[in-house]
Amino acid sequence: MSVPNNSDVIHIALAFCDPKGTYCRHVSVVMASIFANTSSTVCIHIVHDNTLRIDNKAKLQELADSYNQAIDFINIDNIFEGNRADVGRLSAKGAKGMLFRLLIPDIINESKLIYLDCDIVVNLDIAELWRIPLEGHAVAVARDVVSLNCINGGRVGWRTRQLWNLWRIRCGEYFNSGVILMNLEKIRTQYNFFAEVEAFYSKFKKCTTFADQDCLNYIFADDKLLIDERFNRIDTCGADDDNVKGFIWHMAGEKPWVVYTRPHVDDLYWRYLRLTPYCNDENSLISLMLENLSSSVFTHRHSSDCVKRLKKQLADNIFHGHTLTVPHILFRKIVK
Repeated sequence: MSVPNNSDVIHIALAFCDPKGTYCRHVSVVMASIFANTSSTVCIHIVHDNTLRIDNKAKLQELADSYNQAIDFINIDNIFEGNRADVGRLSAKGAKGMLFRLLIPDIINESKLIYLDCDIVVNLDIAELWRIPLEGHAVAVARDVVSLNCINGGRVGWRTRQLWNLWRIRCGEYFNSGVILMNLEKIRTQYNFFAEVEAFYSKFKKCTTFADQDCLNYIFADDKLLIDERFNRIDTCGADDDNVKGFIWHMAGEKPWVVYTRPHVDDLYWRYLRLTPYCNDENSLISLMLENLSSSVFTHRHSSDCVKRLKKQLADNIFHGHTLTVPHILFRKIVK
């Protein structure tokens, strides 16, 4: 399906690089979760570089086609070749994929757009976020967990407070950049956006914690609309099968494809993966889950040898425990 030219279309950007060829699977989960929960026409803008393999591109196209939705591939390397494409130079950590989002106002010619990170599951109708009135602001965003902690009277580190003061960010207003409703028309006309990005990194590159997020907070410190955290929910406290609906879940920290840490929420990743070309049936889903979750350094698949080793270790612990405690007990009795 070609990119529709219609004011009713919801435009969404996903930005990433994929040097190992494995990250596109997570992108497909974000797309499937969007498509499965909305009746609106959606256009997904995939902002990528030359690391996007042909087979992965075909799978993402197949997924969009299966829902009769549009997908637009934008190759950063082709657009800015020999010019300013090396956005990785802006980050002390060289987080090139994350920094692609900073080019969105220059490369996507729409008036409004939703940007999403690729470790997200949209478990609501994305039209709810799209319809939020921007009220003239450049971006609509949700508070980060550190801001919520600040509002609730929690401790905010000295370094963080100093940076917030330096960047003119009021306590409790630092936002998470994983979900952004962007007023692209205002950003293009009232901001020299890329020049401001370059100026930020030139001045603060060595003191940033979250390269692109810190930059966006600095630029839009006084031009943001703070929205409900359900549109970018990171804290999973209290989530269960009955109340995971109605949120955009952001799997910040440990990823659901690496280790299972968020019951009911991490489940969503695998449920939506089943709807993608990366998972043809339940057997392939189970295989992927076992392969991924057992490959983590935090997990281990037990075997009969493991049980034997545990029994031996337990026996050794009991024996050595006696050798350490019995003499002391006997000595006390003799002294008495």
